[in-house]
Amino acid sequence: MAAPIADKIILPLDTGNTGKKKRTQTRVVGADTVHEDFVIPISDRKVTGSYKASSGTLTVPTAVHNGTTTGFLWLYNPVGSTIKMAVKRISWNCQFIALAVDLLGGELRFNLFTFTGTGSAGLLTPAKRDSADAAAQGNFRTASTSMTCSLGGAFYGMQYPVSQLATGGAGSWPPTLNEWNPDSETGEIILRPGEGIVMWHAIAVTAANRRLFVNVSWEEFE
Repeated sequence: MAAPIADKIILPLDTGNTGKKKRTQTRVVGADTVHEDFVIPISDRKVTGSYKASSGTLTVPTAVHNGTTTGFLWLYNPVGSTIKMAVKRISWNCQFIALAVDLLGGELRFNLFTFTGTGSAGLLTPAKRDSADAAAQGNFRTASTSMTCSLGGAFYGMQYPVSQLATGGAGSWPPTLNEWNPDSETGEIILRPGEGIVMWHAIAVTAANRRLFVNVSWEEFE
């Protein structure tokens, strides 16, 4: 079979044409400058801004949370907002800060939730990806004060590390790292006004010697 031969299609001049134009790019092939079709993958979202926020250090308690009035963090789209939120990534680490035997793994659980009301406590200020982005409408809080929350389905969970050493000995524990990181837009969670994600402690442990740190990033679009 003969090898393919590069060729070209000559397009008419577009001078004075006020209609829609087909976008191409040019490349020199032999003695000719030719037009090539190309594809630019784009999202159909009209993005107003991208944001990142960190929780600061959180104490893992011995008793469980309920995910509505008690929990670690609430990331949500306020009632009455003009955008949708796409949750891009959640990462976290867990570390011991004291020696204490605790063979119970516990569980960090992530649930969807819906709510009414307006949050009034524990607001964490996100960083913009670009200073020209609009102010974030989404909220990231350490409390659900003034909100009435209804817990939805769980979409992710992780057991904490356990400790077998109470006194004496030597050594260290590196932080346990984990993340929820969808690989495409179709894997992201979309939060509409009145919807959110709560991160909470769902199974009891015996010692409050663990500390948790959570980082989140999201995109807002119309």
